[in-house]
Amino acid sequence: MDDVIVVGAGPAGNNTALGLASKGYAVTVIDSGHNIGEKLCTGIVGQECTRRFPIDPALVYREASAAEMIAPYAGHVRIEASGPRARIIDRVAYVESFARRARAAGACYLLGQRVLQVIPQADGVTVITDEGRYRSRVLVLAAGFGSPLTRQLGLGTVPDYVTGAQAAVSTDGVSEVEVHLGHDVAPGFFSWLVPTSPGRALAGLLVRRQAQVHLDRFIQRQRREGKITSVIGTAACWGVPLRPLRRTYRDRVLVVGDAAGQVKPTTGGGIYYALLASEIASQTLAEALEADDLSAARLRRYQRRWKGLLSQELEVGYSARRLFEALTDRQISSLVRQAGANGLRYDLATCPDMAFDWHSRLIGKVMGHPVLGGALRLINPLLARLAHPPDPAFTFSTAPGNRPDSLADLSP
Repeated sequence: MDDVIVVGAGPAGNNTALGLASKGYAVTVIDSGHNIGEKLCTGIVGQECTRRFPIDPALVYREASAAEMIAPYAGHVRIEASGPRARIIDRVAYVESFARRARAAGACYLLGQRVLQVIPQADGVTVITDEGRYRSRVLVLAAGFGSPLTRQLGLGTVPDYVTGAQAAVSTDGVSEVEVHLGHDVAPGFFSWLVPTSPGRALAGLLVRRQAQVHLDRFIQRQRREGKITSVIGTAACWGVPLRPLRRTYRDRVLVVGDAAGQVKPTTGGGIYYALLASEIASQTLAEALEADDLSAARLRRYQRRWKGLLSQELEVGYSARRLFEALTDRQISSLVRQAGANGLRYDLATCPDMAFDWHSRLIGKVMGHPVLGGALRLINPLLARLAHPPDPAFTFSTAPGNRPDSLADLSP
C-alpha cells in the first residue's frame, strides 16, 4: 500500500507529489494522459509565481510589462506597469519539470491510465483504473475541472464555470499581449492574442457558450486586420471553474487545483493558485500521515488553510467577474477609456498592489475611485462590500488628466 495516490499530473498533482515524496512518503501519480502537462493554457504566470516556484530560463518565451486593451468604443488603450509583471512560458515543460523532480524524489508515475472509481475505506483508499487496482492510505484528487470523481466522492461539482477555446496561430506584427473586449468578441468575458515565439501566438477566449464559434469569428477578424496569417493545427476547448467546491476534503481524500475550483475568476488563470494550494495539501497530509489520522476532522485543516490564503481573492474576483458580465459594450468602453486617462493610467501602472495574481486590493482601489467606484457601486453594491478597502496611503492623483470626462454610460 502506498502512502499517497495522486490522481492527475498537472501543476497541483505534481507539486503535491513532489512535496510528499521529498519527505520520504511513498507516492504514486496516476494520469490518463501519456504526456505530462499537455493542458490548454495561455502559459502566462506572474513574476511572483516563478520566484516562488522557479522556472528554467530556457522555458520563458518573454516577459510582459504591458497589455493592449481593445474595446468597441474606446479603441486601443495601452496599460503599462513600471516593470515586468508576468512571464509567458512553455507551460507543458514547466509542469513536466515538477514531475521530473517528484520522480527524482521517489514518486512513481503511471501514465495512460484512466481512473474509473475511487473507494475510500476505513483502512485506506482503493483506486480502480482501466488497467488495475491500487491502494493507498490517502488520496489527492487533482484531476482537473470536470472530473466525475468529485461527485462520486460526495463532494459535488463546482457551482459555476466558463468555457475556454484557444488555437496556436502565425502572426504578423503582434509583439505584446492584446486583450479584446466586447459582446461581439467574447460576451461577458474577453479574448486574447498572446505572443510566444517570434511570429507565433496563442489566440483564445473565455465565454459561457459557443466558444468555438466565437473563437472562429475572432480569428477571422484578426486575419482581416492582418495580425493573424494562419492557424497552426486545430483549436481546442476546455472548462474553467469560476467558483470553488464548497468542500475539498473528506475521510482520506483531499481535492486540489482546478478540480477544487482554485482558479482566479477574473482571468481563469490557475497555475499559481494550484501550486500554492498543493503546498498546503502536502503539508497538511504530511502532518496527518505522521499522526496516522486521516479523518475528515483532521483533513479539514487543509480547507481552512487554503481558504485563509485564497478565499478573499476568489470572492472579490468572482463578484467583479459577475459585475463585468452585466456591463454593456458602452459601459466597458467607458471603463477602458478612463483606465487609459493619463493620470489614472499612471496610478494603476505604479500601484504596488497591481499584482498579476492578487486582484482584490486593486479592485478595492478602483472601487474607491471617486467616479469609477461610484458608478460601479451603483451597478453592484455587493462588490463594494467584498472588495478590499483602499489603503489610506494610496490615493488617485488629482491631476486634470486623471479626472474622467463623463461616466454617464456606466449608470445602470
